[in-house]
Amino acid sequence: MDIRSLVLFVVFSFVTLPSFGSEPVPTKIYLKPRTILNSELVKLSDFTNWKGEVDPILFPNLNSPKLLKPEELKVLLEKNTKLTNENCSVCAKLEILGKEAIILPKTKNVSKEELEKSLKEFLVSDLEIDLNQFRFYADQATKLVSGGDTRFRKTGKTLHGGRRLFPLDTYLDGKLVHSESIPFIIEEKKRAYFTTKEIPAKQIILQEDVELREFFSSEYGREFVLENPIGKTALSALPSGLPIERKQIRLLHTVERGSEVSLVYTTGNIMLKIKARALASGNPGDRIPLLNTISQKRIEAVVQTDGVCLLEEGRL
Repeated sequence: MDIRSLVLFVVFSFVTLPSFGSEPVPTKIYLKPRTILNSELVKLSDFTNWKGEVDPILFPNLNSPKLLKPEELKVLLEKNTKLTNENCSVCAKLEILGKEAIILPKTKNVSKEELEKSLKEFLVSDLEIDLNQFRFYADQATKLVSGGDTRFRKTGKTLHGGRRLFPLDTYLDGKLVHSESIPFIIEEKKRAYFTTKEIPAKQIILQEDVELREFFSSEYGREFVLENPIGKTALSALPSGLPIERKQIRLLHTVERGSEVSLVYTTGNIMLKIKARALASGNPGDRIPLLNTISQKRIEAVVQTDGVCLLEEGRL
């Protein structure tokens, strides 16, 4: 065997030799600043970078937030019999790094009804909300951090219907340690005119077609009709039993201001017709001002039909 082959053999043998006495467990443990768990059982690896084969249970039934400092964890590890017996040499060398670890067990089951009651109490005290004007619905039951001081965060001074997230904060010894947003649907009491029957498009609304009602709605962006809609025209077909929106109706006239009309004058068997422009809006029987587009003279006439105004005799 030449020298080159001998060197390769020695190197290969050294690389493939099993390593004896290696320590699979890291000698340094890093504390995670904050850990949220969905269990009351807390293992070492839950809030540190521990990768050892033995993962000791440090808290079998943690039911409140726990603030753990490096020296406190060191004491816990030394008291853990299983870890000490199986990894004594490693445990003695452990170096715990990090300022502190906050462990938050998120195990408290809260129903929708409990969330709604809690929010109502908060809003009455914080915003002095009149509960007769609002309804609140939680999206679903949830789990919150057990123990600690949990309360809704102060909000703005206004409240309206719609979907809204309310921050719920958890404090430990006066320090904010966790926050999550709880979704709610808010319904606000409103007043609007409702249709009592179906109203076809382009039909003028009559007294018997509508009635004023109070109702709760989560529709914040919709503008409902509050003023009397009688005499206005439905721009599209309106179903029966629904609130009317502002965009669905408009006050229309047989003759609209700025529109071109035919000005008609009759005397005996003679009929004259000229073009004019309406200077005001009007319905049949209304006298409105017109502008003669040829002579540019201003004159008054009575609206007769769509696009036609009648000049009374003696006013030509």
